[in-house]
Amino acid sequence: MAYLLDQGAPAERERLDTMARAWDPGTLRTVEELGIGPGHRCLEAGAGAGSITRSLAEIVGAGGHVLAVDTDTRFLDDVPPLVEVRTADLMQDDLPRGEFDLVHARLLVAHLHPHAEALTRLAAAVKPGGWLLVEEVDWTYGDRVEPPEPVHTAMITALTEIMGAGGFDATYGGRLLGDMLALDLTDVAAEFRGVQSLSWRSWQHLADRFGDRIVRSGLMTREEVDRWWAVSRAGTSLLAGPAMFAVRGRRHQATGSDSTL
Repeated sequence: MAYLLDQGAPAERERLDTMARAWDPGTLRTVEELGIGPGHRCLEAGAGAGSITRSLAEIVGAGGHVLAVDTDTRFLDDVPPLVEVRTADLMQDDLPRGEFDLVHARLLVAHLHPHAEALTRLAAAVKPGGWLLVEEVDWTYGDRVEPPEPVHTAMITALTEIMGAGGFDATYGGRLLGDMLALDLTDVAAEFRGVQSLSWRSWQHLADRFGDRIVRSGLMTREEVDRWWAVSRAGTSLLAGPAMFAVRGRRHQATGSDSTL
């Protein structure tokens, strides 16, 4: 199945940058907590527009290495020299096994099926003693807005259905920890994050991309979509927004012949 939010769509770079501004600070705090630093080797899976890739390059320095992987690498043309960019499909192409101090994926696994297989493939790239960090959103409360606005609930319901038909699992973040616990990892821990700074813009990107399809599918009328745009542009509502679940786990230190997950 082709990636629903392809890089070639209009305003995709802006959408990715919006998400990066919202979620990068939390990601980088966790990377620091995991002790990633100079000389380490990192894999960024689903590198997108490269914000975390560039930050990891700064963290590991000239003695380190960052491998940035995506099915479409058009936005990764200005990364530092120590970054290796590779076009690859996580579910089809093999990653280097057991090589990385950190393997990170954000907003990726919810698009891949089966989720557990995607996690297993990511975990296999972690070196003994290294970390797997996966972050996924959950839209369960994405329709919460104050004061209440039924047309926003209708929009989130419609986006969930349209994007779900394209392979995106909008509530996977809440189930990520269970799948990570099923892997042979130690020190598994989860963190819940909410970011108000996403505001309406993240939803506007998706409504702009899928609004016509929503109307054609009968999920909302054109008048309802127009009403949603008016509400989103007014700037007078407080959004709960999607929640991010960040789960990390450490690969066992190798002992004797025990060198694989």
